[in-house]
Amino acid sequence: MSELSEFISGLDNIDWFSKCGTSDNKYIVIYSIFEAFDNYNDKYFKVWDYHITQLELEAQNVIGDEKIDYIFSSISSAIGETLWTKWCLFTDRQNLYEETGLENEILDMVKRDLAWIFIEKYLKKDSFFSALMRIYQNGHFPCAWDGEYPDGKAIVL
Repeated sequence: MSELSEFISGLDNIDWFSKCGTSDNKYIVIYSIFEAFDNYNDKYFKVWDYHITQLELEAQNVIGDEKIDYIFSSISSAIGETLWTKWCLFTDRQNLYEETGLENEILDMVKRDLAWIFIEKYLKKDSFFSALMRIYQNGHFPCAWDGEYPDGKAIVL
């Protein structure tokens, strides 16, 4: 799957988490990892679960579960170490030493988003996950959505 290799190579150009904790008028910025989970987890699941369910149904019909699993596994393997390194740089920069324990969950969320981003691209869709890619490319971590997507704003670290 050459498209997947090309997609994974392009992930090297993203400066992961580089703008987390910095103001940005495009988004609602929060500054605490714990706040992201404690105050916005319900909003996260409401929006993400809906979009995952819709995309997964289409992807299962078009490319099948085996290929979906391959995409998830390939992306996770390729990007895991880089995400961990960049996450540590972010938490050090923002002095979030006390806010530990959610790293693995957050990095898994990013990997999952990336897999769905690739699947949207593969299916030639420009929808919810493609919008998340633009947020990641801007150096933020999307942790919820305020309002009814596509209206409203992304809530980001």
